[in-house]
Formats: sequence, C-alpha cells, structure tokens
Amino acid sequence: MVRVLLVFLGLAAVGIAGAWLADHPGQISMQWGGRRIETSTAVAGAALLLLLVVVAAIYRFWRWLLSSPMALSTLRTEGRRRKGYQSLSAGLVAVAAGDLAQARKEARRTAQLLDEPSLTLLLSAQAAQLDGDEGAAKDYFQAMRERPETEFLGLRGLLVQARRAGDQAEALTLARRAFALRPDTPWVGGELFSLEAAAGDWPAAEKTLAHGIKRKLLVGDEAARRQAVVLFAQARGAADLGESKRALELARKAHAQLPDFSPATALAGRLYGASGDLRKARRLLRDGWRTAPHPDLLAAWLDIHPTDDAEERLAVVQKLIADHNAAPESRMALAQAALDAEEFDLAREQLQALVAQVPSARAARLCADLEEAELGDGAAARQWLRQAAAWPADAAWICQSCGHQSGDWAPHCPECGSFDAQAWQQPPGAGAVLPYLPSAAEADGKAEILPPDEAA
Repeated sequence: MVRVLLVFLGLAAVGIAGAWLADHPGQISMQWGGRRIETSTAVAGAALLLLLVVVAAIYRFWRWLLSSPMALSTLRTEGRRRKGYQSLSAGLVAVAAGDLAQARKEARRTAQLLDEPSLTLLLSAQAAQLDGDEGAAKDYFQAMRERPETEFLGLRGLLVQARRAGDQAEALTLARRAFALRPDTPWVGGELFSLEAAAGDWPAAEKTLAHGIKRKLLVGDEAARRQAVVLFAQARGAADLGESKRALELARKAHAQLPDFSPATALAGRLYGASGDLRKARRLLRDGWRTAPHPDLLAAWLDIHPTDDAEERLAVVQKLIADHNAAPESRMALAQAALDAEEFDLAREQLQALVAQVPSARAARLCADLEEAELGDGAAARQWLRQAAAWPADAAWICQSCGHQSGDWAPHCPECGSFDAQAWQQPPGAGAVLPYLPSAAEADGKAEILPPDEAA
C-alpha cells in the first residue's frame, strides 16, 4: 500500500512539473564540440527524465548480473531442503509402517539432501532399530547424545536400549541425566522413579516422586498409593536393620497415606506393640480391620496378644472382629479360633455363613477339620478335602501383570518385576452348592452330615 502511494505521488509530481514547464516556456542553448544545441525547457526536462530511467535500468541489470549466481544457489539449496524434508517424512512413515527397505532408502537420501544431523541421525537410528541392528542404532543415538540440540532424544533412545538389554545400572544413569535436562517431562520422572525403586534406592525414589507430585505430573489415588508403597518399603528396611523408631514413623505415615494398605497397617501395629504402646497398636489394627480385613492384621493382633490358651485366643479374636464380624475374613478368623477352642457350634455357624458368601479351599479344609474334630467322621472330612480341590484356592497376593501368586506382599513382583502390581484376591476356580451343616445336637448320631457332592 505504501509503495502504491509513493508511485502515485511520484507521477503527480511529474505531472505538476510538466504543467509548470508548459506554463513557463524557455530556451536552453548549449555549445559542445563545435556544435550549438538549442531546445526548449520542456524537451530538455523530458530528455533528462528519460536519461535517468535508462541509467536506473542499466543499474538494476548490473545488480542482477552480480546477484544471479547467489540467487541460483539459494534456489538450488531451497530445492534440496524441500526434497530432503519430503524424504524425511517418507522415511518416518516407512518406519512407522515397518517398511525396512523404504526406510533405509529414505534415510540415505535424507542424509544426502539435508545438512541437519539431528534429523538424519534420528531417521537413521530408527531405520537401524527396524532392521534389528542395535549396534548401529546405539552409535546413532550416541552421536545424537553428543549434540546439545539432540542430547535428550539420544538419551531416550539409549535408555530404551539399556532397558531391553536388562542393563539397569546404565538405564538408571541415563534416566538421571535425562531428568537433569528436563525434569518436568512426565515420562522422564516415571522412568527414573521406576528404576530407582527397582534398584531399592527408596530415598531417591521418594524425592523423584515428591517432585512429580509437586509439579502435578502425578495426582490423585495413584500419587497417594505410590507414596504409601515407598514409605512402607523404607519402613520394612528400617525394621530389618533394627531401627524400630524410624520404622514405626515410616509405617505410620504409610498407613495414614493409604489406610486400606494392610501390610503397612500390620507393620505399624506390631511396632507400636513392640514399643509398649498397646493402646495405639489396638486402635490402629482395629481401624485397619474395619477398613480392610486381612490375615496380616490378624497375625499382628495375635502377636501383640500372645497366649497359648485357645479360649483366651478366641476372646482376643472376637475383640478384633467385633466391629466388622460379618466380613468373610472375620468369619474365617472366628471359625478357626472357635475350632481351636472346641466351640464347635460357633465354628459351624461361621463356616455355614462363610461358604455361602465366598466358597474357598480354606473354608472347605476348616469344614473337614470340624467334621473330624467334633464327630470323628473321617469320610465326611475326606469329602470336604476333595471339595477343597474344586473350590477356588486360598486368597493370595496375585500379580496383575503376570498372575504370579505370593503369600507376602512385595514392592515388585518376584516373577516379572512389575512395581506395586500385587492385589489380595482369590484365584479363579470352580464352585459348588454347599450342603447344610447340622449342629452337633442335630447330628448326634441321628442326621448324617452329607458330603458336598451328595447334598441335595
């Protein structure tokens, strides 16, 4: 717009000058080389203007002659760059599609056309990985790591390779360097935390986790659970080293962070009991039982109430389950304690309700023990033991990644190494209709206890 306005003003000025000369005619006389030249002022002005136009045209032509080689070179360079980026795009598409031959071809072509190592190295590394040439891919990633603009990308490639090779120490070193470069990148914090936890460096893992929570890279239930797991792992380590006070503080924090995490609750209860604070121990374990009944809590409760008398143990168990006595785990604990104390009617009542709720091999075994202890009926006991094989196995810590079963919770699955993947549950299994279990008074030689597969 400005250029158009300037051209318009120039033409207007020329017009005004022409009109002025027309209104003020005059003569110009010049003696040059023995000749006398005379002309009007208007003609002289027009000739001068024409001369300026010619000189300007000659100047522009001269400038074009000087700049044309550079312009041609720039044009060729831009053409190469355009073709190079097209080749890069085609190469990345080929890698994503698994077309090895095309990926190799485009990688070579990109390297020839583009003078940008960061991009060509990336495509070459991915093509090498697609080809299964991990050595060449590692060389490319290492070259990327040595360039500031591609160091982070090179680190990620090397980290993936170290993980595949099972070199946890190298992977941890690379993850720490990547975290130092970009601590707020979500995958970096997650990878570093995973590697630190796998190495058992729980204080470092706790710091990494705290950074992620502070930056809101990890929020909600997942953040709370990870904090509880890290605190409990440290508490158990401190307890193993005899650092009871520190272990208790860590276990208490883990329980506060995740009240339904029974391993932390049980450990805190035991440590409170060992320190002599039975009131806090009882309150913690009873609260934990109300939240999530678990055999670990029962074992901790019995540890702080040691007794060899079966009737006293029954009373102790009843105190623990008093606020949540209808839960399957409560019925299981009470049935076992009642059976030990020879309170057979109470045991039978609990078992009848228990197997109606959650049939399990453990419940069937207790039924077998009851038949044998109360009535001496070995045949019925054997039938119950056969039923135990048909019903779901006892609840256990089962890895949600590989299905491995364990009696004790661990931060990492002993089989596949997955972090915090274990859940307390019954393995899948067969079920059957429970027969009616008569009381001892009803049985008393008058009513035979039917085995499970014969009950109507």
